[in-house]
Amino acid sequence: MPLDIRFCIFQMEYMAEEAAVVDLSPLALSILELLNERPMHPYELAATMRARHHDEFIRLNFGSLYHTVEVLERNGWVVSAEREKEGKRPERTVYDLTDAGRRVLLQAVGDIVSQPRREYLHFSAGLMFMHHLEKKAAVARLEQRSQALHQTITKLSRILSELLDGGHTRLTLIELEHKIAILEAERAWVDRIAREITDGKLEWRAGVDAGADEKLRRRHVTGAH
Repeated sequence: MPLDIRFCIFQMEYMAEEAAVVDLSPLALSILELLNERPMHPYELAATMRARHHDEFIRLNFGSLYHTVEVLERNGWVVSAEREKEGKRPERTVYDLTDAGRRVLLQAVGDIVSQPRREYLHFSAGLMFMHHLEKKAAVARLEQRSQALHQTITKLSRILSELLDGGHTRLTLIELEHKIAILEAERAWVDRIAREITDGKLEWRAGVDAGADEKLRRRHVTGAH
């Protein structure tokens, strides 16, 4: 096969590999990140994720963990390095990160940090249809959410403080700091909306204001001339 054709095929394969990065789940990224530190078996991966509180950001269970490891191995991003035997326990497969896996990890992290992605949040859907609730009921629900957010912020702040006191650097825990900041901002906004509903500043009527269609029609006619 001519060299230029082989080079084109290599480029296409490499681009396809990099394009797959977009679909990596947070769990897959966590696995790749930990294997970038050292080879581990799945049980050790799960234990380390929990010790570092990765499970605050990813949905972690052994079924999804093993499945994700298998997918990463099929893609050539991790490889079984050895089998580990401890006493009467079953053998455990120890996995290591490949060079391709390291490239995927770096590319994925760079893309996530630099490019906002559309996320479909349950809270946003609730806000879209909140007007179906009575005003008092909506305020009560928002106050419940604010209290729940306060409890989560308190828990995460305690965890952050303990980890920092334990010698972890701030950069190691930056995602935890970010989550606390987001939750604090959401709580402040929720409290403000609840007050505006109570004070009557937020009109409790969904839809288009009366006369808006006529204003839009006039603006369109004026613009056409």
